[in-house]
Amino acid sequence: MATIKVPQVVPSPVEDAEALMKAFQGWGTDEQAVIYILAHRDAAQRKLIRLAYEEKYDERLTDRLESELSGDLQTAMGYWVLDPTERQAVIANAATKCIDEEYPVIVEIACANSPAELLEVKRAYHAIYKRSLEEDVAAGATGNLRNLLVALVSAYRYDGDEVNGGLARSEAKIIQADVKNGVTADHGELIRVLGTRSRAQLGATFNCFRDEHGTTVTKALLHAPDTTGYARALRTAARCIADTDKYFAKVLRNAMHKSGTDEESLLRVVVMRAEKDLRGIKDEFHKRASVALEQAIAKEASGDFKTFITALVGTSQ
Repeated sequence: MATIKVPQVVPSPVEDAEALMKAFQGWGTDEQAVIYILAHRDAAQRKLIRLAYEEKYDERLTDRLESELSGDLQTAMGYWVLDPTERQAVIANAATKCIDEEYPVIVEIACANSPAELLEVKRAYHAIYKRSLEEDVAAGATGNLRNLLVALVSAYRYDGDEVNGGLARSEAKIIQADVKNGVTADHGELIRVLGTRSRAQLGATFNCFRDEHGTTVTKALLHAPDTTGYARALRTAARCIADTDKYFAKVLRNAMHKSGTDEESLLRVVVMRAEKDLRGIKDEFHKRASVALEQAIAKEASGDFKTFITALVGTSQ
């Protein structure tokens, strides 16, 4: 479930556009006013505001926000005002430029979306960049990491609940054999399984693996030596497919570690999931961290960025 709060009665898109322009004018930007408006409008409403603003002022709202805001607030707000599919396309494109470090972003977009949603993201990517997401991922990665990521972003999985128990048992053995062989081996079969099977089928396969070997797939992969990031990408994909809420809760916990706050990961998860499933992620975060997500953010973030992110997260009931 979504976490953003939209008032029952909101001004017209033109009135919101005028209020934003007022916030931009004068001695310095009124960031609180910008946040008050945009953090409490859903994607369809924000699109109408963008159109109204451009028609009235002959400039793009995204460009004006970029010039008026700064730092993490600028980045988060810049993503937030985009259409959800365009937002993911833009985030994916940035990740392809340093894919050895940013592969989790590609995995999240490939594995946390439904097949239909992933297809829409790829269409948006193609429209914006005049290239396919697959070719940019392939150009940015090498070896087994490339093979895995290309398979994930190319997938159009079955999206139903039906599973084949015999297939799950046989493919659990494939996973075990490839894990045992190590990350330097040819993992064509393992990549095929992760890149083609439905979420429900993979869940059954992971359960068979755990029942047979007394450990999870992700824990088994922890023991694989890894100098390329491939084993870490395998673990990321397996965790994201197995339990999306738990996966993103872990990303948020890692983003607010004692060693410092990873604002980029924090804003990415909140902005991408606030209108979709952030409530379930918040529940999982609370269960694992023993503190509400909004409280953790309030402790780690500051200023207008904190105000904006906590507005998207909402308050726990």
